[in-house]
Amino acid sequence: MTHPNPSIAMAAVVLDELRRNAVEHIVIAPGSRSAALSMTALTMGFDVHVEIDERSAGFFALGLGAHGSPAAIVTTSGTAVANLLPAVVEADLANRPLIVLSADRPPELRDRGANQTIEQHGIFGGRVRWEFDPGPAEDRPGTNALWRSMTCRAVASARGLLGAMPGPVHLNLPFREPLVPATDDGRTSAEPFGSTTAGRPDGAPWSEAGESLRRHVARSDAPERTLVVIGDTSGELDVDLEGVAFVAEPHSNKRSSEALTALHYVATHPRRERLMPAAVITVGRVGLSRQLGNWLSGSPTTVIDPSGRWLDPSASATHVTRRGSVPVADPEWLEHLQEVDREVRRAVNAEIDGWADMSEPRIARDAARAARRRRLVVASSMPIRDLDLYMDAEVESVTSNRGASGIDGFVSTALGVASTRGAPVVALAGDLSMLHDSNGFLLADRPDCVFVVVDNDGGGIFSFLPQADYPDGFETVFGTPHGRSFERLAELHGLGFREVAQPADLEAAIEAAAAELGVSLVVARTDRTVNVARHRRLTEVAHQAIDETL
Repeated sequence: MTHPNPSIAMAAVVLDELRRNAVEHIVIAPGSRSAALSMTALTMGFDVHVEIDERSAGFFALGLGAHGSPAAIVTTSGTAVANLLPAVVEADLANRPLIVLSADRPPELRDRGANQTIEQHGIFGGRVRWEFDPGPAEDRPGTNALWRSMTCRAVASARGLLGAMPGPVHLNLPFREPLVPATDDGRTSAEPFGSTTAGRPDGAPWSEAGESLRRHVARSDAPERTLVVIGDTSGELDVDLEGVAFVAEPHSNKRSSEALTALHYVATHPRRERLMPAAVITVGRVGLSRQLGNWLSGSPTTVIDPSGRWLDPSASATHVTRRGSVPVADPEWLEHLQEVDREVRRAVNAEIDGWADMSEPRIARDAARAARRRRLVVASSMPIRDLDLYMDAEVESVTSNRGASGIDGFVSTALGVASTRGAPVVALAGDLSMLHDSNGFLLADRPDCVFVVVDNDGGGIFSFLPQADYPDGFETVFGTPHGRSFERLAELHGLGFREVAQPADLEAAIEAAAAELGVSLVVARTDRTVNVARHRRLTEVAHQAIDETL
């Protein structure tokens, strides 16, 4: 499809996705800012109803959806949206589906005295099952997927398909002029919308949703080549992984000897397509490896989460559900994956073992080995990513604050975990995570916990990001060297302290600290620049191993 401007494109995509999700009725309350939605709706085969008064329009739409698919109501900006509150309240308390599409002014007109401009997002408070504002319509990559995914989620939430009761939802859609099907409306100029706005083939919804999977894998012709990626499920995971090709992020607590751990390297290999899965199932919240995510983003993806969360940050999921089975893999394909995995792991471990000085990959690997019979708590940023790449031991349990993925509160979280049972806990963190929550050591009753601290004097993860390509001010703003002594921190709080310089001594130091009980710091110093080079070298080694198996 082609469109004369971004506003018409967003309106057409949202309405097309509503139609694909079996929404038949559109109720329109007249207005200017909603022109793109109103004019486009007339051309798409909906049953269109026009109501002059928004309050009446809201209740009329509520009635239309009382015994079938939810109706969508379109309003212009300003007080027009506020007049829907009575119908939204009724839909909320009566558990009846209703979809509100409120046109809005773009952000640059808000809070400036612009006509018919109020703060619309959040106007219904807690009365809606879900609400979303995608930002102004713009011609850029990814907008088609975003608009289609949000519309599918809105319909699913209104219908109560993921565990919650049916009810009202609110999509607040900011439109810039022109608002009519023209490239120039006399007041502003606009280029034709050039990005694709195509939906799924055969008129299917972008993302199907439901309580359970009706098919093993959405739209896959080869379910036996399905890769399962398991993250934080925030609850019990009832899936059988026997004979399944699966990746398990460390904090999923599903990483067994059968889990694939080297696909991060396969994802960046020139011949990676030979191992490409035909479909992907993600279970829980995943996303530690950007490389793996980018590689798999082109495959049909089913999202399973027991709590009913819509865990699709790339807006690419073909199916979202709370429960479902996972298919057994083709034995030949799985065996090839496992062979690649073994060879990469062997080569990477050999390279790590050959380094005479301390390295962050080895710290993560050996800290996990030392935690085999204990619980492991891991900080966000580089430690959890290194654990994901280099962990080769089966640990009793792994905990990480990956909900918002912040580095704050790590010391207190680890001590809280250690207080729940008697066995000592190993906690792996970077220096900034430790300093950020050093007040956590003020806890009166201290449990048994060994903190393994990667001290690279700053924020190591930024050296892997595009910011590192701009050296002017990099250390000041991103590297942030702190120059603090962890030995003095240990003295201040009365903690045990060890500094380990030789890589082979780390596991023994952790064991000795755990035997002493109480809270201890085991510190290993590294260099951020060297760390980047080491990670790149491991990628080279892994790619060489992959070359030998493909």
